Amino acid sequence: MTSGQRTGFEAVLAAACLALAAAALAGGIDAKELMALLAGVETATARFVETRHSALLREPLVSSGTLSYQRPNRIVRHTEMPQEERIVLDKGRLTIENRTLGSATAASLSKTPGVSALVESIRATRAGDLAALERYYEVRVSGARAKWRIDLVPRAPGLAQYVDSVAVSGNGARIARIEVREASGDRTVTEIDEELR
Repeated sequence: MTSGQRTGFEAVLAAACLALAAAALAGGIDAKELMALLAGVETATARFVETRHSALLREPLVSSGTLSYQRPNRIVRHTEMPQEERIVLDKGRLTIENRTLGSATAASLSKTPGVSALVESIRATRAGDLAALERYYEVRVSGARAKWRIDLVPRAPGLAQYVDSVAVSGNGARIARIEVREASGDRTVTEIDEELR
């Protein structure tokens, strides 16, 4: 074999290896594999922009702020605009503090099943807790490790009165987007830029 033939063969071999590697990365991901990937995150911080579309609003309501997560169940959402509000989920207790209005409320999620199920869709996804998700939702996972999507459809009729579906998408262990479709037709889309540790 001449050096020109060897170079051509090596180029074909390298291209074949790259194609195989790309195919492996593009391979599908199942629920257990994705949940294991998400469960590996100990802490996460993020900036978010949320857009709420409602028939009651003339134009969408946009809010922004920060999110933080600490394994296994602490989530803090600090909205900076248009009003300053802090929502903390910690050990099954939800606290909402609106600094702009000077109000604060706290509740146990066990006493608010509808809110609990909606909050759990976010907490359980971030924690990689498939059993918790399946308690409230039918879980469908599609895509690949580099670009996946989880569709959550409520199992309980009580929850379905409020929530039509929740779609969470991301890449690797990062959550990039959450879309909540309400039974009323309203929807909320949250775009997230996460940093993981």
